[in-house]
Amino acid sequence: MGFKENLKAKIHLDSLLRKAVHSIKEPPEKRLVDKQLTREILDMTDFEYRKGANLHLYVRPLENGIMEILVLDNELPIYHTTVADVTLRKSPHWQDVFSIRNVRRIMNDQDIIVSRGKESLKRVHAVALGRLDLTYTRDDLDQLIREGMTGLEQGSLARVREALDLFFELLGFQAVYFASLEPDLQMFGRSAPEAGAARSFEHLIILNEKTLSLGLRKGAFSPTKNSDLEWVALYAQKQKRADLHGVEVFEFLADLALAQ
Repeated sequence: MGFKENLKAKIHLDSLLRKAVHSIKEPPEKRLVDKQLTREILDMTDFEYRKGANLHLYVRPLENGIMEILVLDNELPIYHTTVADVTLRKSPHWQDVFSIRNVRRIMNDQDIIVSRGKESLKRVHAVALGRLDLTYTRDDLDQLIREGMTGLEQGSLARVREALDLFFELLGFQAVYFASLEPDLQMFGRSAPEAGAARSFEHLIILNEKTLSLGLRKGAFSPTKNSDLEWVALYAQKQKRADLHGVEVFEFLADLALAQ
């Protein structure tokens, strides 16, 4: 896959992780895992499915015959051992319990356990991310600029938002909320370094989803600062102008991405 496809895959992976982590209910004795979401993450890794006894296992080789094994159940454990060992411990036959050594292994998995629950989801997510090439060049960013410009020219909110969202993923921009603004105005910024107690952002991006106008105000701002609130209100009334407009915003974001 190309850079854009890999970046979209990362956004999708991050969304799956958030939903899957949120799906886990605590305490452990009542834990429920969304197995479909977990499978979607696993499908983007090099884990391979194996059916063992009544277990649903996802495995990938490590070294010296040891496997990384996720058991897809509500506990969601990940082990470093062999499939036979996990099968013995998680689904033993009645003959297995006649061995004291086996009983000890069945009762205690501390020698092989790597993670459980949310930590296992994060681990699998990291494996999936590691398979994506997220490096980029100026040509990759120019493609995003062109797609954003085409969206503006065609009046396509979906294309404009996709280009913005991809840049936002690269640069750590997030939605910023100002009170008492018309709902069509969407605002974004990224956390300013050394923001302090009062949260502040830098490079305010304003998208009017109704008119599809796009503007950017350079520098720091805060949704709790009176002068910034006043500027935004005046901008919404067309009494203030942004520093950059339209495709200039995409070009500025590309320059930021190259500089980081």
